Amino acid sequence: MSEALREWLDRELRDFEPVWKSFRSKQQRMYYIWMAVAVAGMVALGFGVGYDWTYVVRVHLPIGVGIAVFIWLCVLLTSRASTMKNVRKGFEKALSALSSSEQEVLARQDFGRVDFLNTFEDSFPARLLVGPDYWLYFRGVCQIYRVADMEKLQVREEKTQLHYKVGGARVRQKIGAGVSLVIGYREDAGAAKGRPDRIYLASWAQFQAAKDLIARHCPKAKALWMEK
Repeated sequence: MSEALREWLDRELRDFEPVWKSFRSKQQRMYYIWMAVAVAGMVALGFGVGYDWTYVVRVHLPIGVGIAVFIWLCVLLTSRASTMKNVRKGFEKALSALSSSEQEVLARQDFGRVDFLNTFEDSFPARLLVGPDYWLYFRGVCQIYRVADMEKLQVREEKTQLHYKVGGARVRQKIGAGVSLVIGYREDAGAAKGRPDRIYLASWAQFQAAKDLIARHCPKAKALWMEK
């Protein structure tokens, strides 16, 4: 990695660290709520079905505490992986794969930024960086997009299958699971082979924030948008 790009990354991570700390704090508060709900829910269930308090204390309370302990163990495991050291590794791995000339261009870019705190789905906050020639999207791993290789931009709503029974009949239903900004590359752009072809976002609001950021910081993208 070039010295200029390393200095750029140092500045970027200093800016990202407070976002990461806020994300971790919100996640931890969410876990504490889940732990309290697990204990209170099992106790309430015991009383709700008519057991006396001795049975609830002897059976339901330990089950609730056990669930809470399991949640806490999951928190410990994720906290070991969700560190700024691993954020840096993710960026360095992607940036080091660029050629020296690409690294120099990227290091000089004037980027716009938007952060997405998907505390339920992700282990890290997501950050989209948009410049006139390069975009970067960090969501656990870092992906790099070269604007010169793009041919079109489209939006696609992602769906997932939900299975349930109604009156003995098994029903399958598609529900929304997020939104993808899909990138089509030019066939003659050999450098685009193997590069990521989408930016996955958790909601339409996040997509709109990403689209607005692109409009402000990447004028070349205006002609690439296609109707859904």
